[in-house]
Amino acid sequence: MLQYHQPHTPWFSQALEEGRDLKYHEYDWWNYYYDTGDIESIWEAYMSDLRYVLDDIEILLDNLDAGRVVITADHGEAFGEYSVLGHKLGSLHPQIRKVPWIVTSAVDNQTHKPTVEEPGNSKMSREELDSQLEALGYRT
Repeated sequence: MLQYHQPHTPWFSQALEEGRDLKYHEYDWWNYYYDTGDIESIWEAYMSDLRYVLDDIEILLDNLDAGRVVITADHGEAFGEYSVLGHKLGSLHPQIRKVPWIVTSAVDNQTHKPTVEEPGNSKMSREELDSQLEALGYRT
């Protein structure tokens, strides 16, 4: 089993592609929406990260032998349907409960050779750890 984190915030793919820092709507979409009412920028950031992950899944499916592969999600996301945004724990909202369930297969065509760097022996400094956690959306 493999699990991809995205598309949870921070939504980073557009910033990564453009070589820039995250914009307000990409790391704090909830407050951005209430400040601006702009759902379109939030939706595009969300969809951009979803496309980013699906591109990686395509690479995986082309480099793995598996008779059965299931692609799914842990929850959906509400973007204004019935005046709900996000995905609150335990929600019965249909957009949050509706998840993809795609069954396919994979064949290793050996089209991608991953590179792996040997881990260093040095520990992360507290500042580096805090920066890493913030970049992953665990600290603001």
